[in-house]
Amino acid sequence: MNFPSNPKVIRSEDSNAVEQIQEKIAAAEKLQAMMKAANQIVRNRKLSDDEKVAQLAADCGLRESSARQLLKPDFAGRIGFPDYQLTNNNANIRRMHQRLKGLVDEGSRESVTLTFPGGRVEDNADEHRVRIYHDARPGAEVIDKLKTYGFHWTPSLGCWQRLRNNSARYAAEQITGVQWPAVTPHGTGETIPPDGPTVSTRPATSVGIGVRTGMAA
Repeated sequence: MNFPSNPKVIRSEDSNAVEQIQEKIAAAEKLQAMMKAANQIVRNRKLSDDEKVAQLAADCGLRESSARQLLKPDFAGRIGFPDYQLTNNNANIRRMHQRLKGLVDEGSRESVTLTFPGGRVEDNADEHRVRIYHDARPGAEVIDKLKTYGFHWTPSLGCWQRLRNNSARYAAEQITGVQWPAVTPHGTGETIPPDGPTVSTRPATSVGIGVRTGMAA
């Protein structure tokens, strides 16, 4: 079975980001089911190696070479897909579901502009950015704080900005003192209390996998 060696990075601002992440989740869930089924076949003591290879090809879509590789014990004497690979892939599925929820929730937020003494904050839905504008150049302490919270100076716009998400809104609140209003999702009359900060994490490095290799996170 072939695995992607260089998965495409999904950017939150992509117009079809939700569809892309849904496709990746479906592929990872299919992989998880395949690995479980393959392990049941490989560890079935009633089957000969040739019968296992034939069933792996028929039921799991594995090539003969890949199927026979699964029958060879690794350095720890394990056959089939090792437990850590299923664990890593399952963790990846959970992470992608969390990201999918974040993308859906973010898409329900309308743009809003809030003022603070000496400037304004824009939560821009169209540009997928949180932007901080100052009426005059801020002091060194404020600039250091902006950089610490991940904002970058954009000369063409005359503002500090970062990707739009809960962490960005929380950061803007800490820097400027603004208070975000309750959320009004697009096309609804309902209001949702403002979200608290999310934990900012370093993007994981994506890698491809093959038989008995680590799953991309």
